[in-house]
Amino acid sequence: MDESWASMDAALEAALEPFRSEGSEFGVLFSGGVDSALLAWELRTGPRVTLSTVGTPRSPDLSAAAAGAAVLGIPWTPVTVGNPEVLELARQVEGETRGLSPTARSVQVAFALAVQRAPVRTLLCGQGVDELFLGYAHYRGLSAPDAKRRSEQDLKGVLTDDWPRSQRIARQLGKTVEAPFLNSRFIAAALAVPISLRLPHPVPKAFFRDFARHRGLPESLADRPKRALQFGSGVDRVLRRAR
Repeated sequence: MDESWASMDAALEAALEPFRSEGSEFGVLFSGGVDSALLAWELRTGPRVTLSTVGTPRSPDLSAAAAGAAVLGIPWTPVTVGNPEVLELARQVEGETRGLSPTARSVQVAFALAVQRAPVRTLLCGQGVDELFLGYAHYRGLSAPDAKRRSEQDLKGVLTDDWPRSQRIARQLGKTVEAPFLNSRFIAAALAVPISLRLPHPVPKAFFRDFARHRGLPESLADRPKRALQFGSGVDRVLRRAR
């Protein structure tokens, strides 16, 4: 484990180095979950770091992010949106989401809403962790070889399709998004961890949660149960009701 930690420590530091420079201003798209929380934790001493969270009224992400931001002690901007705002943005980015499955579409619309309402132009997100550290429900119960194949397929999809689409949507909205966990060095360090250690036992992303604790992330943030962006923000519910 020490060897894996050392490699991932170095890779994470390299991925975050561009955002540690004096005077840089950026925001973290913050759900309160372990992925975005680790980014916020690592960069919390930066002079111009903010957190932002978007959700419909009483959405889980807004309450979780409020608690997480208090633990981190970083300025936080919560934005509550109603059905009209969600549906209008869905129409605005329809050129990028047309033809996607309902779930994939709701993910991109929720992401677009978070990007659009963030108070700064350059944004960081936790994209990549679920694919690298087996955070999705479809990994549960898979054998190690099957989980490895599925993880590789999912990662390829993110790198060649999902993430480029998210970046195009951000540019359309006048913003720039970065995903430190998709940095090539971090990907290599993560994939070097044996798949047997990355299996979702006893909880999804167990290895990554342990890594976050190793980096000093408080238990309340490292242990937060996974909730997908489209559900945690309430966007999926709005879009499904509008169909």
